[in-house]
Amino acid sequence: MAVNIEWVKELRPKSIVPDDRNRFLTRTPSIQKAAEWGMEKHKGHKRLNGDPYFETHCVWVAGLLDQLVHEEAYTIAGLLHDSVEDRNGTLDEIRQLFPGMLGEKVAFLVDGVTKLGSPPDGQSRELVALRKLAKFRDPGVFLVKLADKTHNLLTLEYMPEAKRQKKAVEAIRAYGKLAGILNCYEWRRWIEDLAFPYADPDAFTYVRKFIDNDPRLQIDFINDRLFNLGKIMEEIGLDGRINVIVNGYWQTWQKLRRLALSQKSSLDDFASINDLISFRMVIQSDQIEPCYQLFGKANRYLGHTLDPNNIDDYLACPQNGYRALQSTAWLNNLGAIEVAITTEKMEGENMWGLVYAMQHGSQVGNYQPLVILTPSGGIRFVPEGSSVLDAVASIQNDFLMDKISQVKVNGVISQLSEKVNAGDIVEVITGKERFIPNSQWLSISNPWTARILRNVLAKKELKQHAENGKIKVKECLKKKGVLSLDDIIFLESDRMDQLLEETGCTNPEDLYTAIGGGIVTLPDFESALEKAGISKRNFNWTTISLIGSNQDNHPGTLVKLLNLVSRHQGNILRAVNNTLPNGDFLVHLVIMNLSRQDEIELLEEFQTGPIDIKFFEIA
Repeated sequence: MAVNIEWVKELRPKSIVPDDRNRFLTRTPSIQKAAEWGMEKHKGHKRLNGDPYFETHCVWVAGLLDQLVHEEAYTIAGLLHDSVEDRNGTLDEIRQLFPGMLGEKVAFLVDGVTKLGSPPDGQSRELVALRKLAKFRDPGVFLVKLADKTHNLLTLEYMPEAKRQKKAVEAIRAYGKLAGILNCYEWRRWIEDLAFPYADPDAFTYVRKFIDNDPRLQIDFINDRLFNLGKIMEEIGLDGRINVIVNGYWQTWQKLRRLALSQKSSLDDFASINDLISFRMVIQSDQIEPCYQLFGKANRYLGHTLDPNNIDDYLACPQNGYRALQSTAWLNNLGAIEVAITTEKMEGENMWGLVYAMQHGSQVGNYQPLVILTPSGGIRFVPEGSSVLDAVASIQNDFLMDKISQVKVNGVISQLSEKVNAGDIVEVITGKERFIPNSQWLSISNPWTARILRNVLAKKELKQHAENGKIKVKECLKKKGVLSLDDIIFLESDRMDQLLEETGCTNPEDLYTAIGGGIVTLPDFESALEKAGISKRNFNWTTISLIGSNQDNHPGTLVKLLNLVSRHQGNILRAVNNTLPNGDFLVHLVIMNLSRQDEIELLEEFQTGPIDIKFFEIA
């Protein structure tokens, strides 16, 4: 019996991606021949930072592929992947250089990542090249492309700022997504966290400040927890290992945004992200029964800190190929942590997917995503069998899900339920008339799209609850002689705080949503108003709201209205004046010290005066 604990010494190394360039070995005669030929082809070729192109970029790509796949053809393809596109080499030269199956394989891989020199019919070179890549559904082509893009991200700082930001965003949306579809979690984290500082510098700085100072990432805490979990595995008598995974900055930020959109968290509550740190208990056996045995023991160890609403069995129901048993614990003054239990084989597939399968000679047929394109030459990757709706979601995530008027596939209007094919060009058209997202869309969504769609539907439902809540709140307030909750917020903030406390809400928008959704009943809200002392009797307010015609929306109109109030000795506490989209104007006044007779006379003067008033309300 042996349990290997992988003690933590450093959580955030300076280099996210392991840099083996200086240790790259031409371990076979064929790799040595490829290195010599590639160096000759790239002689004098420089990168943007002035470094020699082949010795830095091509060798780096080959080194990463050699480390991950350790197969001669991929290492050679990494060395020569730019020799045809950039240095006038030919695929036939590669075949002649490596006769037989090796040359055919290398030529195939290089061809898959090579742009075309002269696209037909005046089409965009980039677009034609991407459509070509789309036809190469061999997973190996995707690995070479990922390695190439990963190293390009390491030199983004040398690009012009505008191009740098565009490349970074594209890397996250396209190649980070590709790594995810290939179940290469670690690689996805490399790509996203290399690109994040350039894709959104302000957000990256904000996120990094919180995460790097998070108490859950203290090394002493982590190692102590690893030790205790290791003891549990030893007590059961299981062989295996214990390690920890720290989630990437980008993935953590995206999860926090999803929670905030569904009002389950706020954008500064990183403590709620349970997989910011995940303790992995990896069993050496391939049997799943010991996983459940260990799961029960680990949950008992977590005890009262265990979150009963966050226990997941992804062994019985795998999620996007991910298999593990997971529990979340909430630790006082720290936040949520995750404990996951799985087997060695499953963990290899969880973290490295396609790469793990290739290393162990397993089937790779599940790792053949479809490549789709946008008219501007953007590239996206979606799983086999994806719909037009999935394609839309991959292009702009939740930002377009509720803004779809039409979708064209290869220039033809298509239904959202239709399937997309490799190389399809998908164009999203937005206009005034838009499709309304609904739960039926879930039946034509892949798991990635479904997660985005649920957030969109949740936002839509919350928005509707809030609108309904505003109507109900106004009806209750009018009975108290008040027309707007905003007036209480601005003029009686202490009473507003008491009202929120009585209803268990954190802010007015939460209150509207809670009332609209029935979480806070109207009798409870009326009782809370009473307890907070919100009434005309306590305020001595007269509130007027009116809408005037656009013909009278000119300088001097507001002064006339205010003069009417002044003639009745009213003290104006708050005045709001807005122009509506049709040109009409809205005036909202909170007035103090008006008698009932003053209110009656003022109402008559407003209604019979020279100003055309379309709507009038007084309380």
